[in-house]
Amino acid sequence: MKKSTKNSSLMKGVLILAFSFPFLFAGPAFYFWIGAPALRQGNWGWTAFIVILMFVGAGLIIRGIVAILDGLFEEE
Repeated sequence: MKKSTKNSSLMKGVLILAFSFPFLFAGPAFYFWIGAPALRQGNWGWTAFIVILMFVGAGLIIRGIVAILDGLFEEE
């Protein structure tokens, strides 16, 4: 007997993962480009904003993985 998957949940997880990768790859680049120089000048606002965006990206990755695993292992 073949186990079926929930394709809608799988696609939702893949889309969430695809949306989260720019946050993770651009976050460190923006930190060194904008955040670190601003932090040296005493302006911590940009640094805090960029770090929050990196955490949002990590949270989206976790949510995407959970959605994919739900699609694979959830009983219909």
